Amino acid sequence: MKQARFSGLLIPLTLYIFIPVNLLIVFFNSALRSAGLDPWVLAGGNVILYVITVFALYLHVQGLSDKNAHVFFRSVYGSMLMRMFICILAVIIYAVVAGDKLNKYSLLICFLFYFIYSFFELRIILSRLKKSS
Repeated sequence: MKQARFSGLLIPLTLYIFIPVNLLIVFFNSALRSAGLDPWVLAGGNVILYVITVFALYLHVQGLSDKNAHVFFRSVYGSMLMRMFICILAVIIYAVVAGDKLNKYSLLICFLFYFIYSFFELRIILSRLKKSS
């Protein structure tokens, strides 16, 4: 039962965000480069945020299935902290590795991805909460 609910959560996330963003990056690769953006940074940011969001949704499903409401709140706050720390760590690692070639505009777009994934995660979880109530 839990597995079916979890896989059902991944379908909108994958179809509406992850795949379209990756396709846009692939098809507009040269346009992104000419605009001064780094497609590898954008694709990497998209993959990192997708993996984090999948793990966060898994935690939310585990929290929703528990009878104790505190478990759900811990999963929400834990996933939020995990997302922030992993993203901060990824930016620091990228800044150290890239050095002078740091692409600030690509990082800003990845920050936009962060908000988009957070918005979709919230919508998915709230729709599941309505259905379970």
